[in-house]
Amino acid sequence: MNFSFLFANDIKIFFPEIFLSLAILIVLIYGVLLATSLTYNYPLISKNIYKLVLFILFLTSLLTMYNPIDYALIFQKTFVHDDLTRVAKLFVLGSSFACLLLFQSYIENSQINNYEYFLLILFSIFGLNLLVSSYDLISAYLAIELQALSFYVLASFQRQSVFSTEAGLKYFILGAFSSGLLLYAFSLIYGVTGTTNLINIKNFCLDPYFEGATIIQIALIFLIAGFLFKIAAFPFHMWTPDVYEGSPTSTTIFFAIVPKIAIMSFFVRLCSFSFSSFDGIWGEILLFSALGSIIYSAFVAIKQNSLKRLLAYSGIGHVGFILLPLSTNTLDGLQAMFFYLLVYMITSLPVWGLLLVCMKGKKNSQNSVSILGGLPTSSPILAILASLAFFSLAGIPPLVGFYSKIFIFFSAIKSSLYLVAFVVLAISVVSTYYYISIVKTIYFEKNKNWIFYEPVTKEKSIVLAVSLILLFFFFFNPNLLLLLSQQMALSVF
Repeated sequence: MNFSFLFANDIKIFFPEIFLSLAILIVLIYGVLLATSLTYNYPLISKNIYKLVLFILFLTSLLTMYNPIDYALIFQKTFVHDDLTRVAKLFVLGSSFACLLLFQSYIENSQINNYEYFLLILFSIFGLNLLVSSYDLISAYLAIELQALSFYVLASFQRQSVFSTEAGLKYFILGAFSSGLLLYAFSLIYGVTGTTNLINIKNFCLDPYFEGATIIQIALIFLIAGFLFKIAAFPFHMWTPDVYEGSPTSTTIFFAIVPKIAIMSFFVRLCSFSFSSFDGIWGEILLFSALGSIIYSAFVAIKQNSLKRLLAYSGIGHVGFILLPLSTNTLDGLQAMFFYLLVYMITSLPVWGLLLVCMKGKKNSQNSVSILGGLPTSSPILAILASLAFFSLAGIPPLVGFYSKIFIFFSAIKSSLYLVAFVVLAISVVSTYYYISIVKTIYFEKNKNWIFYEPVTKEKSIVLAVSLILLFFFFFNPNLLLLLSQQMALSVF
């Protein structure tokens, strides 16, 4: 039998990933041959690789967007293509493109001249895209490890920095532990069902005569623990502040913005599709983690002076808001979760872009919140943008972050979680406090020393301006995000 004929349609559907993998190989060969060339006197090619990576991401986005097939299970049900995978891939690629535009000047100033840095980013994006499309536990685990191994190296990329090396080592050790939890959970599921395919696992779990329910419940505990570590949720969040602070800021930005939507997409498919009959077990665990993330981050973030650590704890709190509607296992809850996730990715861009601008030339206090105090005098536009971005994170109108918080509360109330909704609403006031305290620092705290900021490049200004416009636009017309989040939610049910 002709193999190419057998998988012809599968290859067409999977062509964006095939193109991305071939592009990575071409960039790798180009980098190895040129960077080690004595003829060209060992040139620095990081800027060329950067432009090439942007072009590759743009072409991959076009191939993903204009895929003619709406739904298909491909390669013997190993991967799936539907609205959830399409939207998640587009946001992974788009947010990666925006992040590269944001931190290119930082990479030049930090003298990260290794072309391998951009290759590792491409490998991680490839792994995230595979994870989004995975419909099998084996392919999902391989995709998770591909992106995780890239992240370990990216975290410790500045080898001359003790903090970067420490961050990479912590991330590697704890990441290996979480991967072990996932692998153990997958082995238990395979041992009791005899399959690794998600739809077959769902059919086993729905069988009233299925005798492995107890083992599945044990496997779910290990499975959820592994994924909670990957998304930095309570109580497996301990690595996040140290890794965020020690890693190069460009790596931190990529960690904070890009991976969550890919990991959550597969996690939702596991919980709400394959193990929907066990929602009483995983729903309570996720509810506990969500409340813990929101409460813990709100009170700990108040005491933080480091802007990186504050944003790390802020991210833990937002993960709690993402997990809360998922614990309800309803269509409205999933739509609210995906809506919040998309809004969070858009809002994070100007926040982290602001951090890059303010870190110029600061050695000991480069991450301190006090460095924002000179923004109104040196750059009033950046001060306004920073205030609006933090207001959106806090959920204050007229910014789209207000809608994302409201939908979370509505989904909890519709599921009769009245006490949970009240507690989350009360804690949101605390989290709003430390966001407003940052705005107070920007406008009302005077610095005794002169503060100089990095000039905003054209690429960075475009990303900041577009993200700010979207924060207002989606508040007055959120239909596009509502439609995308609804399509993603319907793909699971």
